[in-house]
Amino acid sequence: MSNSLTSPIKKISIVLASIPFFLACTDPIFKNDYIDNSPTSGQLKVYCEEGLLLHVENQAYTFMGQYPKASIETIAVSETQAIDAFYKDSCKAMVITRELNANELKAFASKQMNPAHSKVAYTGLALVTNKKTGLSKLTYEQLLQGLSNTFSVTDSLNQTHPLYFIFDSPNSAIIHYVQDSILKTKQLSANTRALKKTMDVLNLVRKNPYSVGLIDFAWLSDADDSLYKVLESSIDFVAVTKPNSSLYVKPSQSSFKTGEYPFIRHIYVYRRTDDFSLAKGFETFVAGPKGQMTFLKQGLLPNQQQERNIHVNLEPFNSQ
Repeated sequence: MSNSLTSPIKKISIVLASIPFFLACTDPIFKNDYIDNSPTSGQLKVYCEEGLLLHVENQAYTFMGQYPKASIETIAVSETQAIDAFYKDSCKAMVITRELNANELKAFASKQMNPAHSKVAYTGLALVTNKKTGLSKLTYEQLLQGLSNTFSVTDSLNQTHPLYFIFDSPNSAIIHYVQDSILKTKQLSANTRALKKTMDVLNLVRKNPYSVGLIDFAWLSDADDSLYKVLESSIDFVAVTKPNSSLYVKPSQSSFKTGEYPFIRHIYVYRRTDDFSLAKGFETFVAGPKGQMTFLKQGLLPNQQQERNIHVNLEPFNSQ
């Protein structure tokens, strides 16, 4: 695909539990660590949406730090590629931002497969733009107009510039979400582009003041991450509204928890149904206290947060 901002996008066809007892079991020696493994040992390939890579890598790193006999390889691909790899048994686990639909489940069932899954965190579609653009907010209706028709901004010299909306890749979860949940029956406008990966989008937005990147919030959720620190001086999140609303909201843990952000998505860990496997151990870890705390520290809203019980003694204080 051309990197030029003058070529239109190609039409796209969309073909608080504790760790259970088995994680403490003694690990046997296996002949094939990809097939014969345990919840805490062996080898595992995890395919994930490219927008979630930083978080999935950190979860895998934390898991391997606790269980040194486990080796987890994370592979970043598009949503379509992740599901296809999972279906073809190229991996035993995948991390995506939606549940499998009825047709996909039917296809899995035809192979006597019934994938198990856990909802582990909240993320969302995020809009990022160059700070020089002067675009800090968009209504839902303005975004819809820009994605399906055209939308322009006026600079300090009173000159009008069309905005270009940039996607991470042609088969990403983000572009599927926009087509299915925002545009619905509308077509993408000539002012939309699809690149190859999220970093391509971020680099283009840094250089082009009249572009809006549509990425997974998970990519920039951690304000302490080195990438965020590099980009924060040149790129900012765009605040958006829900339909027919005047409340502008940026993506954050808080706006996900209150439900005020309009483009919230869930993160799911899918695995084959083998219960005594490394895939099961990894899913349990990510959905458990340590995995949930890892999401929280990296700026995402975990699916479950540990309750804090505070006891207040209301009896009168006696200093004598």
